[in-house]
Amino acid sequence: MKTKITTLFILLIMATCVYAQNDAYHDALLVQLQTDYGLAGGDWILTPDEVTNATNAISYGNQVVTQVPVSGQVFTQALNLDIGGMGTNPWDAGYYNESINTVQQGDRVLTVVWLRTASTALAAPGKINMFVERPVTYDKEFIITTNPTAQWQQYLIPFEASGDFMPAEMRIGFHLAFQEQVIEFGGLALINYGTSVVFEDLPQELHNDYYPGIEPNAPWRVAAADRIEQNRKADLQLQVLDATGAPIPNASVEIEMVRHLYAFGTAVDTRKLANNSGFDQTYQDNLLDLDGEGHGFNWVVTENALKWDAWEEGWAGTQAETVNAIQWLADNKIKVRGHALVWPGWDLMPDDMQTNAGDPAYLTNRINEHLNEILNTPGIKDNVREWDVLNEIVHVTDLENALQGTTGYPTGREVYPEIFNTTLQQDPDLITYLNDYSILSDGSVNGGGYTGFKTMAQEIIDAGATIDGVGLQAHMGSALISPDSLYAILEDCYQTFGTTIKVTEYDQSDLLEDPMAAQYTGDFVTMIFSHPATSGFLMWGFWDGAHWLNNAPLYDDDWTPKATHTTFTDLLFNQWWTNETMTTDVNGNLTIRGFKGDYKIKTTLDGTTITADLELHNNVDTTLQLLPTAIISVLGPEDVELFPNPVSDILSLKMPYQDKWLASITDEAGRVVYTHKFNSMTQFFDVSKYPAGIYYLNLRNEEGVEVTKKIAVIR
Repeated sequence: MKTKITTLFILLIMATCVYAQNDAYHDALLVQLQTDYGLAGGDWILTPDEVTNATNAISYGNQVVTQVPVSGQVFTQALNLDIGGMGTNPWDAGYYNESINTVQQGDRVLTVVWLRTASTALAAPGKINMFVERPVTYDKEFIITTNPTAQWQQYLIPFEASGDFMPAEMRIGFHLAFQEQVIEFGGLALINYGTSVVFEDLPQELHNDYYPGIEPNAPWRVAAADRIEQNRKADLQLQVLDATGAPIPNASVEIEMVRHLYAFGTAVDTRKLANNSGFDQTYQDNLLDLDGEGHGFNWVVTENALKWDAWEEGWAGTQAETVNAIQWLADNKIKVRGHALVWPGWDLMPDDMQTNAGDPAYLTNRINEHLNEILNTPGIKDNVREWDVLNEIVHVTDLENALQGTTGYPTGREVYPEIFNTTLQQDPDLITYLNDYSILSDGSVNGGGYTGFKTMAQEIIDAGATIDGVGLQAHMGSALISPDSLYAILEDCYQTFGTTIKVTEYDQSDLLEDPMAAQYTGDFVTMIFSHPATSGFLMWGFWDGAHWLNNAPLYDDDWTPKATHTTFTDLLFNQWWTNETMTTDVNGNLTIRGFKGDYKIKTTLDGTTITADLELHNNVDTTLQLLPTAIISVLGPEDVELFPNPVSDILSLKMPYQDKWLASITDEAGRVVYTHKFNSMTQFFDVSKYPAGIYYLNLRNEEGVEVTKKIAVIR
């Protein structure tokens, strides 16, 4: 009993001492959090004393650190970090503090810091990464990019601990080497609320609700609209003739856009397509139909299935499944980018590459064998005509390091032009890309990621290899890059290399609220679409349920459309889409300027309808002639393939031509059990939950073509 009383007494004294160690700032911070957000209590993870925290700070890289007094703020001390120049990487100069207390998995923690830029030579804001991480592994609890302004601003960043942390095992810090700059910060604190608060109740303030150019009247908007009008549209001159070749005046002509020429796409999990092992009907339906009118993505990139180790090891689906999905995509008029032939990190290539790291001949022969195999695989060779030949070589250097100093490889990077050359030897008509990150997301033509990329690309070109296209990944952080800065990078890239440019892996930080994510995505894709050197914009996944950060741009886990979905589909299928009904003049002519893409042209006269497919990829001058034999397409049951039938789970449908179809399934009593719109030649229906019996599949298009097929469901 005496021992327990003594222990309790000691703990009370310790608690009193800890509270007594709070300096005035930390006491004021507790009052602010209680008053503004209703947050009470909490344990300090860093020392609750400004001076001690500053003294314990660890800095590195090209910077000079000075402790400075602050007036007019709730905190009284700040650190002045004078960064001498831009590094190759943002983390080449940095600062951090380490925890003094334990944190348990699931604890809810609030990060507090005040930031500003004190740079007098820069007109632009500062730029830093702020993060909490585990030392040694560098696993991040969060990392955000932010642009401190000249005014002091308080940042509040909540996170939930991913594991247990002992003292000194949690580190809060900054990456500072984005540019030559002076950053000041003060009032740094980490407060652990354990599980006593609901995570969603913790405040968040990132000051990322503005970027230069967000204004509705920003000058870049007019310039971008002018470029889109000039570069993304073409003129169609059409003359309608009767069977004798005479012009038909006052003919009504429907001009319907089917798909964009420009690549609008997403990364896909091929297992979820084409009745593969992870087949997901909703996933496939939304890929094909984003707007409810049958308009979907016209390009995709394989997220994992064509990566070297995934291809050989089957961890993203079997090779047969991958080929099956790619063929299904081709049948549905969706083009496929290959990603990626070589990603030169040991953990990103088959295991035997690292095992034989000391054998240059083995490494290069193994690469050549891989290129020969995958580029000549039936179904891939025919349908994948564009490849990321190399991925992230600025940042991933295991292969070049292994070859460095060996015969023929003084730097090790000589292997890169060899890979490009071997790729084109296998297939001279392939479109070859060099793909990397930290280019657009750095936001500067002088950014370390971009300058490194240019150096590597120029080495490959100077060695005689051909790079047909530049792939810019665009995993954008919470610091929003201005549209003008994006344009400057695109323009510099085009002026440097003269190649086409694609945004290949767009997504955003989950620290952005939906309205701001939607606003920024709309402005981002508008600027990308407007630059004449770009040919595509692809997201790195479109649904949270199949996204590497569970934060895809378009759909939540339950397929609820996000705000970005509305913005994106309005641009693609409304503002940048051409559907018109026009009347020919006295000479049977009409002229229209439409967005470049594929069209259906239809006109009807005296009960005779003629429909033609047309590619408006450049200016077109053509005729549409109403011949006596022109009739509406006829479709019979024998033209529709339905298999297997009888069926117990997945029913496959193959149509003889692509059109907008309304499918409905009814039971023998005539009750409709399923309806679905699609715009493709193939479709899959999940009947696994239907009772055994006879059902009828009815298919109808807008021209009135209709066919019904009987289905036998067995159990």
